[in-house]
Amino acid sequence: MLPFSSSDTPAASYLNTHPMESSRLLNSLIEIVKTVEGASSNNSIDQIINSQILRRLLSATYFRDVETLKHSRRVGLLSVGIGSRLGWESDELRLIEIASLLHDIGKIGIPDHILHKPGKLSPDEAEYITAHHRVAVELLQACRANSELIEIVAQSHGIDFETNLQSHEIALSLGSRILAVSDAYESLTSSKPYRPAYDEKEALKILHDQSEKGFDRNVVAALERWLNSDEAEVLDDESAAEAAVRANAPTTETAKANMACICQLFQYLHLLESLYDAFYIVDDSRRVVTWSTGAARLFGFPAVDLIGQSWHRSIVASTTSKKDPIEIAFTEFKPHCHILNLKDVEGADREFDVQSVPIFNDEGKVVAVAEFICDGNESKKHRGQFRKLQMAATRDALTGVVNRGELDELTEQVFAKWEAEPTIPFSVVFLDIDHFKAINDRLSHAIGDRVLIDIARLIQDELYSGEIIGRYGGEEFVILCPETPLETALERAERVRRAIMDAKIAGREDLRVTASFGVAQVEPGDTTETVIKRADQALYDAKNAGRNRTCHRATRRTKESPTAEQVKNQKQWIYRTEIVTCVASSMLPAKLKGYVLDNLSEILEVNENELLLQVGVPGVFGGWGSKTDRQPVKVHIEFQDLPRDEKVAGTKRILLKTTTEPIGRPSKHSTFHTRAMYVVESLRSYLIAD
Repeated sequence: MLPFSSSDTPAASYLNTHPMESSRLLNSLIEIVKTVEGASSNNSIDQIINSQILRRLLSATYFRDVETLKHSRRVGLLSVGIGSRLGWESDELRLIEIASLLHDIGKIGIPDHILHKPGKLSPDEAEYITAHHRVAVELLQACRANSELIEIVAQSHGIDFETNLQSHEIALSLGSRILAVSDAYESLTSSKPYRPAYDEKEALKILHDQSEKGFDRNVVAALERWLNSDEAEVLDDESAAEAAVRANAPTTETAKANMACICQLFQYLHLLESLYDAFYIVDDSRRVVTWSTGAARLFGFPAVDLIGQSWHRSIVASTTSKKDPIEIAFTEFKPHCHILNLKDVEGADREFDVQSVPIFNDEGKVVAVAEFICDGNESKKHRGQFRKLQMAATRDALTGVVNRGELDELTEQVFAKWEAEPTIPFSVVFLDIDHFKAINDRLSHAIGDRVLIDIARLIQDELYSGEIIGRYGGEEFVILCPETPLETALERAERVRRAIMDAKIAGREDLRVTASFGVAQVEPGDTTETVIKRADQALYDAKNAGRNRTCHRATRRTKESPTAEQVKNQKQWIYRTEIVTCVASSMLPAKLKGYVLDNLSEILEVNENELLLQVGVPGVFGGWGSKTDRQPVKVHIEFQDLPRDEKVAGTKRILLKTTTEPIGRPSKHSTFHTRAMYVVESLRSYLIAD
């Protein structure tokens, strides 16, 4: 981790600050901004974020919670390791390291009982944490941090970089995808109050299982390669970790007061986010210093377009002959209120109360003015009533997962999406807690309720990549898996089954809980009722077979008719596909060499623009065995340069046309095609390909 130590000489306004003294707290933010503006350095760190500000933020993280900084350090090591395996240069590695160190700074302002809660967060608690992450992004914007850094940190929490608003439709940058994998791996391999740590193999398997949707498979593959290298030993060097983290500890009372004020600042900014529809700050040079999430939503200008730009009243309202209220606050040295009239998206007039508040430094000079905006005719608190009513209508009151009615609604939506685009099927997993009535009868209904709550939480912890978890009734749960084929759904069901079997449920040593699972995949001709019924029937198969197991059911119908090209390929025992990689041409031989060494492969022929590989070895009698390494194939690869990707400067793309044929004769076409797909996907992973 970067060797920073805390500053012992903070500005005077950081000291002796009452937690509710608005002017002093906001002045501390202004002083942070002025620190950035007054700095000039060619240091590589300062090109990403001012090194003094970085030092303060890391020190404040240490002061608030040492474990958060330890986590961020390990995430940084993992991210740099992944980046190095993806061919990143030193400047890019420094960027991802700093982004990793700062990705959780929003936790600086979160109370212990939420930060260290040994259970599932309530919806309001989850939103509280998300709001603090938005505050962290706002602070980084005010500090003029590098836009790529802000983008990585914001996207790692599902926040759109430009608007600072929560979004589930973000096209993630590579940096944020790296950070997401590093953060997830570090969390999985760390002990939690509600589960033990996973070992490296288990954690990687979970990440691979989620690679279709949740995580970039190429990034996960790069992580796995780095963990298998000698460089990964740095993760186990506890003395170095302790020294790196302790270097950020505030060592004097002055420095501790400095850090406490930063913690207060985070809480205060969150308070402003919670109370007001919008707020922003303009400094004495008449430049926009901060621009809240609400301001971006209310006025339509993202913070990235306004921070550091000249202020003009026309940004928020039609210009008039009246004096700008911000100028009045600067000249009269006191707060005042006025009315702001805006039109909503439907053209209706809305009236907002605006308070202009001068911000003073220690010499009594007005160094900035903040404006707080709220709808004078409606309580922001009451606007949350709809959300609470919606949660009550859609959530199971005991476990917090979706209820039967909402589950039916979401199943219809997933089914409709599949009907419109049936290329990737969805699957349904039914699970039923074994002998649940006996638990109620022997230990009480209160313990039974605790079992249901713990099972629901465990399922959510194991499946966090887009699955929908609902309570179907009694002790039955349903896991709806969008865009998930049967084989993948079976793997996930088995993982949950093993986790339940191994977990300590309801805090009881005398209680061993197991569950039975039934899995079904949607098929042509299905309705939502038939696919759910098939999963339910598979659940009863599991119970009749002895419980604590996973079964699946499929109809006897054949699958959809293959295309003409697929028929041709099957008849010719051939599998063709294309791969696009951004690996530099000079690195391609090394990548292919690594693939050959790791996959029992042999280079049969090589020319300037083509390559012929043999993957796997024939059995003793030349046939195909049951193990993949005894299922030999020939892979012919043709190379072709593609135009450069304008979105990624300097990136040259290479098209690889692959043709895979069996050596010998497999017993079935499906066996060969499964083997061919596995070989190509493995090759795609090694080449960090699309």
